[in-house]
Parts: sequence; C-alpha cells; structure tokens
Amino acid sequence: MNSSKSLPKRDDKNSFKVVAPFQMFYQLTYMSAMAASGISRSKVFQIAAQSDNPAAQYFGAINTLVEEFRLDYADACRRVGIKSKSDNMKSFLLRLSDALRSGEPLSDFLAREAEVQSQEYENRYERDLEGLKQWTNAFSSIVISTALIIIIQLVTAMIYTTDPTSISGMVFAGIMLGCFSVWIIFRSAPRETMTVRAAVGAAEQQKAMRLFKLIAPLTLAMAASLYILQLNPGWVLILCAISVLPIGIISFKSDQKTSKKDAEFSTFLRSAGSMATSTGTTLKQALTRIDLSSFPTLEPDIDRLSKRLQALVEPEVCWHKFGLETGSKLISEVVDIFYGAIKIGGDPERVGYLCSLFTAKTSQLRAKRSMTASTFSALTTVMQAVVAGLMVFVLSIVQSFAAMVKTLMPTAEEMANRPQMSLGMAEFTPEQLQFLTLITLVMIVTQALVNAAAIIFCDGGYKLKVFLYMALTLFISGVSLLVVPVMVSGILKS
Repeated sequence: MNSSKSLPKRDDKNSFKVVAPFQMFYQLTYMSAMAASGISRSKVFQIAAQSDNPAAQYFGAINTLVEEFRLDYADACRRVGIKSKSDNMKSFLLRLSDALRSGEPLSDFLAREAEVQSQEYENRYERDLEGLKQWTNAFSSIVISTALIIIIQLVTAMIYTTDPTSISGMVFAGIMLGCFSVWIIFRSAPRETMTVRAAVGAAEQQKAMRLFKLIAPLTLAMAASLYILQLNPGWVLILCAISVLPIGIISFKSDQKTSKKDAEFSTFLRSAGSMATSTGTTLKQALTRIDLSSFPTLEPDIDRLSKRLQALVEPEVCWHKFGLETGSKLISEVVDIFYGAIKIGGDPERVGYLCSLFTAKTSQLRAKRSMTASTFSALTTVMQAVVAGLMVFVLSIVQSFAAMVKTLMPTAEEMANRPQMSLGMAEFTPEQLQFLTLITLVMIVTQALVNAAAIIFCDGGYKLKVFLYMALTLFISGVSLLVVPVMVSGILKS
C-alpha cells in the first residue's frame, strides 16, 4: 500500500485488516532494517507503507494524515492506532506515538520492538503447535470412528437385511466426518506460506508441477478405465500409487532442500554483511570473498547470483531473482529487505544481523513444526494400514460366510414345502454383496485421501508433497485389498 491511499472512514471500523504475529514480526524487521540506514522519519513511514504486508495499510493511513491533514507523526500514529482492530497493531502504534513524542531514535525503537515481537511470535507459534498436537490425537480417534461406521454396517448386514439408503446415509456421514477432521487440522495448524509459486520457484518445484499437470489427469483416466474393466480394485490402487509417486518424491526432496536453504540463509546474511562492512566493499565483491562451502545447499544459488552481478545485470533484479529461485518464500521476502536496506545506505553488517534474526527464528520454529508433522505422518500411515485392513477383513468375512451358507442352502424344490425363513447372510444377493464391497472401497479410498490431506496440512510444506503421502496410503490400501481376503480364506479353510 502506498502513502496516497486515503484513511478509512470513521464509521468503517472493520476497514483495517487483522495483522497476524508473523506479519507483525515481518513488518517490524522490514522497518528496523530500513531505519538502520539513517534515513529520515518520513522516508521510513513511506517505505513501511509500500511493503507487501497487511500492516502496510496502517502506515499508508498515517502518511495520509500527515501529508493531507498536516498532523505530526505522533498524533497520526495515535489516531490510526485507536481505530485498529488488531490488538498487537494498536498497542505498537500507541507505543510508537509515545516514542516519537519523547524524541527517542526511531531506529533504536524499531529494533527493540522487533526483538519483542520475535518473542511474541515464538510464543504464539508454540501455542499453536501444542494445540495442533492435541488435534492430531483427536484426528486419530475420528479416523477410527469413521472406520467403525463401515464395520458396524457390515456386521449388521450379517444379522438382518438393511436398507441400502440407510447404509449410504451412514457412509456419507462418515465421509463428512473425515472431511471435518481434515478441516480441524487445517484450522489448528500455524498459518504460513513456506514456498513461492512453482512457476517462478526452484527447478525441482517447476519439475514437480510439470509432472503433476501431466500425470494427474492420466492417473484419473487410468483408474476409471481399469475399474470399468473390472480389474481387482487392489491392483488399481497400487497402480495409481505408483503413477503419482514420482510427483511426491520430487516434491519431498524439493521441500527438504528448501528447509535446509532457510537454515543456511541466516548464516549467509551475517557472513555477507560482515564481509562487506569489514572489507569496505560492496555486496557484489563480498560474495566473491565468502567461502561458499559453509552453505552447501545454497551454494549453487549464491554462485548463480554472484555470476549475474559480475555480468553487470541490474543488482535489484539479481537479488530478487535469487530469492525466487531458491523456492523459499522466507528467503524471497527477506532478501528484498536485505538488499533494499543496504541500497538506501544501511550498514551491511547491521542490516544482515537484523534480517538474520528474523530468518533464524522463523526457520527454527518451522523445524519444530516439522518434527510434529513427521510423528503425525508416521502414525497416520500406520493407522491407514490398520483401518483398511480391518474394513477389508470384515468385508471378506461377510463374503466368505455368504458363499459358504449359499452352498449349504436347500434347493428350490426342497424349500417349496418348508416355511419361509430369514437367514441373513443366506439372503444376500450378488447385487447386495457388490453394494457392500463398493461402499467399503469408497470408505477406504476416502480415508486414504483424507489422511494424506491431513498430513500435508499439518506439515505445511510444498503442497505437491501430498502426492507422496497419497501414494503411501493408496498403496497400503491396495495391498490390504489383495492380501487380507487371501488371509481370511486361509483362516476359514483351516
């Protein structure tokens, strides 16, 4: 948002957006890095209004009050702060107003506030992670509950004939319950974007996106064709899992590499800033003197950046492109702050230190989230095997007993002179058995997709990585459909 945007109307109390702790942390890091260059107060507020952040609209409103209504910055901050619907933004603007009125240096105030907001963001993030852990435990219970819906329906069908409509209703309720559990995981997980758009991101991300556009439609068409041709559903699921597995593997490796880049980028910022300040050179020259072996994952990207700068390509374009090509949203945002602050005269060492704190804090918290997600993904994968195995086991029992009872049933001539009897399993028609098989298959596939979606929402990484978890859950389900009926047949024969 730029400084020309008008202040929201007084009666519009919801004009300002709520600023999340991470967005507040980013905005303060952005402002403190710019203020460290020694620019004027008005320039700091103008730059703050141009950041790609919801908090920028507040500073755009402040600039409007100063430029059009001739208020000083202290009064403008107080007026905008009072109208704010974000408690954290309101508190900050009121403190900023007091600091400006007291004459405290703006750079010192912003650096201190960024450090305080760092702690607030960390506390909020860890609270969200604790809540996520509790909801992942609840997710396991919900998955078992949805599996019990099918198991109870199958067992009930063995005792007396049930209405297909009621069974379909219960299955639909189970699907909705599974979707609701995924929504809970999505809502309870920390909200953050870890990667840039695949179209402008790292080479691995672009490759995964190309494979997705090619393989996903072909896999759907193949699954539909094989099912129509009445191939065993177990083989259909296994083939689908194998088809989408390359997308998941490439995305998974790309996501791991992005996480390593985030961790190394904090050290790179301090090294580049310190080298430029201590040697009295530009960033372009400092990059040629840094030992890149300290950043093994970032080394190809840094080397590419250095070569572009040496080729006299526009520096701002080089740094921005460097951020995007790493594939990390964090790096792409911070590198613009880093270069932008140095470009307007900031001390590279000081700016690098401030940006490094932001990067290190964010990457460390995401590492904690990754640990929680890895535990949840392992548990969910095992749970898919157990749930799919149980549902197929009960279905196989029903089918086997129905076949056995059918062989023991009297012929039509023998039944002519006997009273009518209701034998439950013995009255199963092929259509009814096919219907029970269909709803079991639908629930198994739905559960596989639900589990994969829950894992990726918990993890929060590159979204195409969901195909890795989908391949695992579909493969486990397919194996269950192939192996469990054979086991049940062997048990009954013995």
